[in-house]
Amino acid sequence: MEHYIQEILKSVANSYGNKFFEALVLALDKIIRADYTFIARIDKCRKVSQVIALAAKGNIAEPFEYQLINTPCQEVSNNSVCMYPQGIVNSFPQDQLLINMKIEGYIGSPLHDSKGQVIGLIVALYEQPIVDQEFTLALFQLFSGRISAEFERVDRENELVELTKELDNKVQARTEELQQSIEKLQLTQEQLIESEKMSALGNMVAGIAHEVNTPLGIAITAESHLAEQFKFFKRKLDTNELSMRDMQLFVDANEQSLPMIEKNLYRAKKLIGNFKETATDQHVMELETVNINAYYEKIISTLTPLLKKKNADITFEGCGSEKITTLPGCHAQLLTNLVNNSIQHGFNSYEEQNNVNNHIFISLTKDAQGVFILDFKDNGSGIEKSVQKKIFEPFYTTARAQGNSGLGMSICYNLVVGKLKGSMKCCESEQGAHFRMTFKSQ
Repeated sequence: MEHYIQEILKSVANSYGNKFFEALVLALDKIIRADYTFIARIDKCRKVSQVIALAAKGNIAEPFEYQLINTPCQEVSNNSVCMYPQGIVNSFPQDQLLINMKIEGYIGSPLHDSKGQVIGLIVALYEQPIVDQEFTLALFQLFSGRISAEFERVDRENELVELTKELDNKVQARTEELQQSIEKLQLTQEQLIESEKMSALGNMVAGIAHEVNTPLGIAITAESHLAEQFKFFKRKLDTNELSMRDMQLFVDANEQSLPMIEKNLYRAKKLIGNFKETATDQHVMELETVNINAYYEKIISTLTPLLKKKNADITFEGCGSEKITTLPGCHAQLLTNLVNNSIQHGFNSYEEQNNVNNHIFISLTKDAQGVFILDFKDNGSGIEKSVQKKIFEPFYTTARAQGNSGLGMSICYNLVVGKLKGSMKCCESEQGAHFRMTFKSQ
């Protein structure tokens, strides 16, 4: 445990604000081996959670906002530690985001301000059952105080910035009044002097805030961890459930936290420059040699019920009796996601307005170098150029209000590039969407 704590501390040393939150979620995500780890702030008035730092598959992803109602995060926002080692979607069947992300395990811990009010949460999501949830929760509780302290430090810093702006405005207004009674040159000099004073004051206050809040945050973090460990220890003792392991954990917590408070170990100066990308294994898939043409026809036949929703059809042109050693499950998931994407986004209302029949065209060919080329096209509403650049990013979607999580195309890209060792791109098209994928026999 101490080794992991030191590793996290090094990663966040001398970082503040968004950089601190991003460095922390990356470090935690790596150590706890979660698929997604994020820190969020709670907006109780709107009943939403605003993600400010998200580590997705070992990389920083774009923050987003989601409703708290009917989610495990709602329990966390009500000041409860929420831990579901497996079967989270069974407990929260209305949480569409968890369903779309195929989440199995969930751990969430509330974040409190200096007055004890819940202001945010820290969450880890797993696609597989969680093995050591107590370890993850202990890390969350250890760093929850430091995260909350940074929240408050950022808020105070923003207030100082607003105060500086307000003072600048007052100085400007007074300068304009003085311009009526003194010479233009004197007024200009006075304005420059006052402006420089305010700028220097702002920098000084910001610097002091950094210096004061850093060691303070460290002390709060260590003390918060000890307090939580003491509550856990006392509860076990009062209920006669105390074990040798519980006692050892309590001793370890004291051995780790007290030296941190005494020696201010959080002032670590070394930074971890590089982080290895981590990725959690997807569902186990085995290599098989299949007739790719026949296999695609089989997949397409299973997608017919989906097409009936929008009165659409598929035309498939294969490559004869070519056989390939590949991961069949990847191809099935790939085509399913692509067809779903056309149904949900391409065949919305465009065809009704333009009197066009909904149609998908799939072509599979093989070039002279043995590379298979898969073209997927539809005649729907198409994809704007600005969206094409971001379409493979996790959690990017233009229809989040309709319950879309923005993971479909990201999954497709990871399947083709990561599993099939190929390539995938979104091509320009005069009408509809066009995706081109390549892969070879493995």
